[in-house]
Order: sequence, then structure tokens, then C-alpha cells
Amino acid sequence: MKARNLLILLGGLFMLPLYFSSCAVDRWAAYAERTQTDRWIDDTMRVWYYWNQDIPHTNDLNYFSAPFEFFASLLSDKDGKEGRAYSTIDSLESHTRSIPYTDYSYGFQFTTNRAEDNDTALYAHLLYVTPDSPAGEIGLERGDWILEMDGEPITQDNYTRLYGGGSMQVTVGYYDAVLDTVLPYAEPRILPGARAISDNPVHYRNVYVSGGRRVGYLVYNHFTSGLSDTSGEFDETLREAFRYFASRQVNEFVLDLRYNNGGQLSCAELLCAMLAPASALGQPFGYLEFNTNFVERETPFYLEESLIGDGVNLDLSRLYVLTGSETASASEMLINCLKPYMEVVQIGGVTEGKNVGSMTFVNQELMLSMSPIVCKIYNARGESDYEQGLQPDFPLDENSDLARFLPFGDPNELMLYTALGLISGDIPTAPSTASGMKTVVKSNSVARRATSAVQIDK
Repeated sequence: MKARNLLILLGGLFMLPLYFSSCAVDRWAAYAERTQTDRWIDDTMRVWYYWNQDIPHTNDLNYFSAPFEFFASLLSDKDGKEGRAYSTIDSLESHTRSIPYTDYSYGFQFTTNRAEDNDTALYAHLLYVTPDSPAGEIGLERGDWILEMDGEPITQDNYTRLYGGGSMQVTVGYYDAVLDTVLPYAEPRILPGARAISDNPVHYRNVYVSGGRRVGYLVYNHFTSGLSDTSGEFDETLREAFRYFASRQVNEFVLDLRYNNGGQLSCAELLCAMLAPASALGQPFGYLEFNTNFVERETPFYLEESLIGDGVNLDLSRLYVLTGSETASASEMLINCLKPYMEVVQIGGVTEGKNVGSMTFVNQELMLSMSPIVCKIYNARGESDYEQGLQPDFPLDENSDLARFLPFGDPNELMLYTALGLISGDIPTAPSTASGMKTVVKSNSVARRATSAVQIDK
């Protein structure tokens, strides 16, 4: 769904800049250069911002303030959560389209965890490792623990070194279920220096037989079409994965979105078109609600068969989705928008609750990139009531049983095991959780790549 197809009601919006009311005309020429950046921000926001009615009057704004400060002064209290706005602004010098997915890093995502009986030292718990990365080269994998860096404990002040840097010695540990603690391996490992890593969202795929059903399993870590806006190689990998599932006659599906905090609407449309019942193709998938500047505030988008290309629609009637606190944005949209057409069973944690969309506006002359919230996202039934997150049908904390925090695809991994058991009928309706070593998650590296909202194409 392309934003250029939207019809906007001009109503004189562009005929006379709103900011003239704050400066006398005879002084405007002298001030124009000094205020042009803030004026561009203001003009764009008053046209596109979803909560544009909450933008202060021009008389109450300072057009001589720094651009980032000025942008923040326009934002509504409804924008974001816990003091963190979803709308963002950045300089083109520091912003590139592919930063989160062609990342300069060691090639792993992690949480920092503190043991309940230790107030200072942190352990880094690996969530997943990207293939062909420095971390992969030394055999690190999901479930490993990094206990020390260059012989020093990990703390709140130094853990960001794990995002990327030079070569370092790391002390790697494992969870010992008998002793109920994390123990180091005998020898530390040398982690090569960080480098550019391509993080393909199609991270893992497999097929299992459970209860006589053939179950496809896909770990999909972000909604991104490719390394650039036009390359599309990640979408092609996704289509190829669905050809693989179809060739193995999959009739149940587990979609792992626990570390997927969003991305592009177009990628969500593609994935849903391959998951949905065949009878739903061509039907409305949902709609975007824009502000009152638009002739038609509600712009529908569809489950388009043409998007599938050389992929395959699996014609499913039910979908199991694994979620967590980092599941957000396009992931939540997928769950909400498929519900009118199929049974969606959610396993895991409560999602973030980001039911809005953003568009990116770039000004090359001013060297700025701005991504304000421009719409709210509804499913075909007009439902968008998940601001507080989507509640799981089967609540489950993957950290509740560290002995089963295993690599993706291991059928004993807690979340996948639960999904396969539900399919076969072997899991009780209220699964119990194991007791043992308890940790407190202090940070999650996945949060660094979160998009402002579902990204709407222009």
C-alpha cells in the first residue's frame, strides 16, 4: 500500500505558511534562513502528524530553538509510552536506512541479566547469533552466557561494549541445571572485532510432525524487505522459505516473533498473504486511519495475492505465534489483522502495544530525516484496541526454565515445545513453569533496532 495513493485535503494548508503569524512580515526575510529548519518541521507535522490537533499554536512556539528540541515541542502526550515518543527525528549524517540490519557488531543479540542475589554484576544472555559473524566464528549460540569481558565483570557502565568494538576476550558460561547456576567453560574465547553484519530476518525455518500434523516453524526477526529500500533480497528469502514449507505439505504453523519489534507494512502484507486462508486473498486486511486533513481518513489495505510472487500461500486455518515484550508494531499488526480470517493462538508474553504507523520525510538540504506517527492501524473489523499490548492465550516466560532456553529449532526449547504440545494435545491448557535460578532482565539489545512504528511506504 503506497502512501502516494492517498488523497490529501489541502484546504489552503500550503497556500500560506502558518508560521507567518509569529513574525512581522517586514522582519521575515532576515529570519528566514535562521528558522527554515524549524519551519519545515512545523509544516510537515501540521499536515501529516496523526495528533496534529495537539500541536501548539504558532504563537507558542520558538522557531529559533534547536531542531530536535523544536520537534519535541510539537509532540502530543499521546505519542509513545513511558516518556519515550514513537515519533523520531535524526540527522542524515547519523541516519542510514539499513543501520539495524547491516549492523556493525559482533553478531549477537542479548539481554543483560542480574541474579537476584547480586546487586552489581551482570551476565549477558545470548538471544540469537547471526550466521557468518564474529560470534558465530567462535561457536557462540543462543542460550550462552557472557560473564566477563577482558577479565572484567559486566556492569551497567560497560555492557554497551558488547554492541561492537575491537577484539576482546570473553568468559563464556552455561546454565547447570543440577547446581542451578551459571558456570564458566574452562577456557575463555577470543571474540574477533566487530564488522558489518547482514541480519536476514528469516533467521530459522524447519518442519516438525506433531500429533499427526506437519508443522512449519519460522523465526522471523524483523519486517525488512532488504538491505536497501529497493533490493528486496530478504523478501525473496521469505518467499523461498514458504516454497520450502509448501513442498513439505505443512498444515500447521508456528511463527516466532518474540524478538521482532517491527518494520515495514509491505513485509507484513507479504507474510500475511502467504499465511492466510486462500479464501481471504483479495479481502481487506485492515485500514490506516489518518488525521482530518485527508479527504478519506480511512485508507484500506488488502491481502493481495499478487504480492506472493514465486512464494506460496499455505491456506492455513490456524496460526500459533510466539511473543514477548519486544514483540511490537508490525508484529502486532499481523496478529490483529489476521484474527478476522483465522484462529490466532498467542503463546508467550504481553506485546508492547504499538498500534500506529509512521512515514519518513527526508530533507537533503537541511540534512534531516523525520518519522512522525501519521496513522492508527485497524483490522478489517475496525479493531485496534491493543495500546496496552496483546495478551497471550498461553502466558509463558522463556526465562522461567533456563535449562530449556535452547537454540532455535530444538523441539525441547520451552516456547516451541509448548506450541508443538498444543498442536498434538500434549500440553495442559495452563502450562506450569519451572522454578530455579531467577534473574532480572536489565536491558535488551533488540530494543536498539525498534522502528518508530509500522513503516508506511511513500
